[in-house]
Amino acid sequence: MLAAVKSLLGHVPLYVALQRGLGADRLRYRCLDELGLAEGDTVIDVGCGPAYYFERLPRVNYFGFDTAPRYIDWARKRWGDRAEFRCEVFGEQHLAEIPPANAVLLLGLLHHLSDEDSRHLLRVAAKALAPGGRVIAVDTCYEPRQGRISRWMSKNDRGEYVREPEAFVALARESFTHVDGEIIDDATRIPSSFWMMRMREPVLATRDA
Repeated sequence: MLAAVKSLLGHVPLYVALQRGLGADRLRYRCLDELGLAEGDTVIDVGCGPAYYFERLPRVNYFGFDTAPRYIDWARKRWGDRAEFRCEVFGEQHLAEIPPANAVLLLGLLHHLSDEDSRHLLRVAAKALAPGGRVIAVDTCYEPRQGRISRWMSKNDRGEYVREPEAFVALARESFTHVDGEIIDDATRIPSSFWMMRMREPVLATRDA
């Protein structure tokens, strides 16, 4: 049953409807509000999916990356005249092509990546930032306060690397001087626990380091 539900998430309109129905859109809006983006900012959105929250952004210089062609095609049809969507893995090769970012979004991504892949992505995200720029991530997590339903949701998430907050923080501190965050357990309609993590002040100060 659960496997069948997960397989349906590749159908973009159904995925978007499910995100909104469960309240996951409110979780992403909370991350965007946390950044306080301004018109003209450069934003890199890694793992953007169909970017259904794009209308929530001000007029920014937006670059969205995802490896699912259906998601990228869906986003391009809607906002391709206002943003750039790439069906690629975001990496160091893009740093010469994209202006330094005021914000990098990693929304619902790190819990799909191994420690090694998370470290690599966080290093690249740190190098991508403009002075004063920030990275924000939000991921399904395990945490001591969560009840049985919330823990079941964490255990059965599509991500294979759901962690406790301390494990996410430990990975981030290898690339950022300042890391903090908070557990969010009141955003979705089904009891679930998420770790929203804020990162700034890269350990590596320049893109070439």
